[in-house]
Amino acid sequence: MSVDIYAFYNNKGGVGKTTLCQNVACLYADQHPDELVLILDLCPQANISQFLLGGGHKGYQANQRLQASATRRNIVGFMDWLLSGNSNFTSIKDTYTTQAKQHNKNIAPNVHLIAGDSFLESLSLALNFATMNPANIHAWAEYVTAIRRLCALELQLSQYKKAKVFIDCNPSFSIYTQMALVSSNYLIIPMMADFSSLEGIKGILMLLYGKYPSAATKTYADKVMTFNKQSSQYKLSLPKLFEFPFNNFTSNAGVATAYDAVREELVEYCYQQYVTDPTVFAPCVTVPTNRNEWESTFVSKVKDFHTAGKVSATLGIPLHKMPNQTDYTMPNGDLVNVPKGNYKLSLQHVHDLTAKII
Repeated sequence: MSVDIYAFYNNKGGVGKTTLCQNVACLYADQHPDELVLILDLCPQANISQFLLGGGHKGYQANQRLQASATRRNIVGFMDWLLSGNSNFTSIKDTYTTQAKQHNKNIAPNVHLIAGDSFLESLSLALNFATMNPANIHAWAEYVTAIRRLCALELQLSQYKKAKVFIDCNPSFSIYTQMALVSSNYLIIPMMADFSSLEGIKGILMLLYGKYPSAATKTYADKVMTFNKQSSQYKLSLPKLFEFPFNNFTSNAGVATAYDAVREELVEYCYQQYVTDPTVFAPCVTVPTNRNEWESTFVSKVKDFHTAGKVSATLGIPLHKMPNQTDYTMPNGDLVNVPKGNYKLSLQHVHDLTAKII
């Protein structure tokens, strides 16, 4: 049995992590029906859960019912169980997943969701205290690796032999985000072509890998316990940088010129990080020898979905299934026409990104 875990994360919000995660995961599931596709919602807003459970009001209400159930088979139910003295668990009695297709006919049957919960943020304090347990010097390591163990056990409980796991992370570097990242094999960092995304990349390299942007920052970091130092102390592996998708790419002539100028700087910065230390990047079948080769391996672009994206999110329909029709009835009864040509390039970009999942 094998489990590969992909985290979608950027400590800058609004870069399209959820949209990319849900569309890549759903497309991958349709293309690989013999694999378990497990989606973890680690964002308290639970937007990816809302999408998978039917979209819009329907998805929201379905997720509220999961939160209100006595069993609470979602991410908070799992965290509650961990906090009840089970941080070093080796088995679980029952699944924490929900088969998305039971709520949303547009989702493949092999997609299972560990749903998000608005109470997750409220558990952060309890989780932080639990990781500092003086009676258990291994507590931090046990907690931050718990999601990987959960995914492996969920695969054992399923009918499948292989699993691809996609985690939609919250922008904050909270304890539950740390749990997602340490448990992941690969890190996908959606970006926008703006300088805030450049700062986001710098922040990730600093937080996770101890790559400091200046000597002064490194000098300060040497005085304190950092996430990178703590991971090294426990000999925990960190996810490899897998892909940098530029989201909301536009073909509008004026905007595209400005977009390309900022994008160029971001790509160059990321490439120089690879030149400096390729060990933090995912291994390549063919090792890049120049920037163009590196960019074709590690960088993607995803055109803005526009109206198709709004309809997709509201009705819980993955973008790759939107071409099945052109007219969609919204929850308020309005009929929206979505010509296939309007999102043809966006859909191709989603296919291209999904094809890179190994």
